[in-house]
Amino acid sequence: MIDLKFRGFGALAIALWFCPGAAMAQECETSFDSTYDLIQSAIFEGRGCATDACHGAAESGGLSLTADASYDELVDQASETVPGDQVLGLKRVSPGKKAQSLLWLNVAGAVAPEQWNVPLRPMPLGGLPPLTSDELEVIRLWIEEGSPRNETVPGTAELLDVCLPDPVPVEVMPLPIPDPGRGIQFRSPRQVIAAHTERETCFVSYYDVSDQVPQHFRSADGQFFRIKRIEERQDPLSHHAIVNNYDGTADIHDPRWGEFTCKGGPRHGEICEPTDLNSCGDGWVCGSIPVDSVTCRGFGPGDAGVGAAEDSLFSTMESALGGQGVFRYVPIKGILVWNSHAFNVFDQDAKLDIWVNVEYAAAEESVHELRKFTHFSGIFLMNPPAYGADQVCHRYTAPRGMNLITLNSHMHKRGKRFRIWDGGFQCEGGLNAGDACVPDGPDPNFPVEDLCAGAPCVAFVSPEIGDCDGDLRVSVSDLTLGVNVALDKKPASDCERFDPDGDGKVLVSDLVSAVRALLSPEYRDAEESLIYTTLSYADPWVLTYDPPRQLFSEAAGERTFTFCALYDNGFTNPNEVKRVSTSPVRSNCIATHCAEGKIGQQCSGNDQASKDASCDSSPGAGDGFCDACTAGSGLTSDDEMFVMLGAYYLEDVE
Repeated sequence: MIDLKFRGFGALAIALWFCPGAAMAQECETSFDSTYDLIQSAIFEGRGCATDACHGAAESGGLSLTADASYDELVDQASETVPGDQVLGLKRVSPGKKAQSLLWLNVAGAVAPEQWNVPLRPMPLGGLPPLTSDELEVIRLWIEEGSPRNETVPGTAELLDVCLPDPVPVEVMPLPIPDPGRGIQFRSPRQVIAAHTERETCFVSYYDVSDQVPQHFRSADGQFFRIKRIEERQDPLSHHAIVNNYDGTADIHDPRWGEFTCKGGPRHGEICEPTDLNSCGDGWVCGSIPVDSVTCRGFGPGDAGVGAAEDSLFSTMESALGGQGVFRYVPIKGILVWNSHAFNVFDQDAKLDIWVNVEYAAAEESVHELRKFTHFSGIFLMNPPAYGADQVCHRYTAPRGMNLITLNSHMHKRGKRFRIWDGGFQCEGGLNAGDACVPDGPDPNFPVEDLCAGAPCVAFVSPEIGDCDGDLRVSVSDLTLGVNVALDKKPASDCERFDPDGDGKVLVSDLVSAVRALLSPEYRDAEESLIYTTLSYADPWVLTYDPPRQLFSEAAGERTFTFCALYDNGFTNPNEVKRVSTSPVRSNCIATHCAEGKIGQQCSGNDQASKDASCDSSPGAGDGFCDACTAGSGLTSDDEMFVMLGAYYLEDVE
């Protein structure tokens, strides 16, 4: 299974769904033909990057940023100064992948050095100030939305207060095919997403690479091959896409898959034979008709669901496959189940292509098989009311022996902040004793409840001695057991944490230390325990551990994380409140508050007409509209989610 990157437009792009042309509604003094023209002028030239002494005539690092050369020398081009294996997949600009783009790493490293590791040195050089946050955001949006040459990326005009043409669907540059003997490319059947629609669909295609994969990359039985890296690229309409190696019992010709037709190319729409890989012409794919389905539940034969995608070969969200001897197996031939969730905010239909490159791994490189977790038991906790906010928390305990490679998060567009802490923070006493909580308390800037109802939110530091059951505390029963060991009534093996030197004895000094820990437990510091913060639902930060972080402790509390998210449903900006009239069909939205007229007031009445009338700015004004609702949990891009994800491999530590 290959779980591709979750993607999403920014808030402005969603607004453009309902207000096309909004970016051009104002008059402004400066206009550009495209977002890239804006970057060229305002950043490359305006910040001195294209001067003769830098990336002009001098072509520092072999790169020219002059207007006639910069795009062709940046996009999909290898760096001459940093090897590609130093940052996996590194290019000067890798469309859709800022973390694999040297341009981004260089400029972001100057703005946020604590978050972005610069391979050589931050830019600009020569004592010039870093880019502004708005300039940096323009670069990020341009890269993540496919690095187009001639189109407008939604949101970029507003950031730098200029005029750009109305946005149109971006067609990302196809991902180059790997060199033979190094890897292969899978391509999805092309989809066409109608204007102003959102769809989550499932469809299948067949593949057979048995004549392409060299023998020394295969398993002993020849039925699988090993890979050490995956790179994907997709048109930016995609919110997420999951590709599953189907392991059920149905054949590709099972009628429950539906009819197969060519998707794209000269034979687009014609009936095709899925096992004939050339039936649709060079490079085009024969695929089944897309069927609306969430995570492919019940799709086809009924056993093709992708679920949480934890068995996926790789997720570009985590960027985890590569280095450290990590690898995955892929069947040499079979059926690919494509689960695609996309939305088209534009006035015209648009195509959606996905390319997936896999790089082979030799036996000597294949040490640790990649695993993933998607912790979604708290996925639907949040319920920010109309014009309000909500903050929720949950905990995750890693299995013993985990070598953690990445941590990441997933929210939808009203998710404003996602944080992760080391330690299992919980309410100490009170009505909600034991519940997960926010280590630094409820955010005072938002109307959110105190999850501990006044009780402290704490996580314990493991005591040096006496914690027999591994709960990071010394209890009376722990102390009693220690005394019995000291009196030779119990073996030291019953509580090894009372015998740290392994001599089979518990000393009086050990008991004194344990009593001290019982009476005055040590708590984690919330600020020092914070390991992850992201403020972008559409482009969440990926925390990467290199080398992997070892979670080997017998005490579960030392392998526990607390994660919390803040959701804002129109409290800060009333224009962002969730509304019935603009929510996708599958979204669960029942109007509770006025969206027009007396904005923010609770509606009253037994039917829509009376509820609207209750929202009138004055009696009989006719300007009221009861349309705002709770931004509850759900599966559309207009609903919310609360998920922590990660990638790792396991070691036997028994």
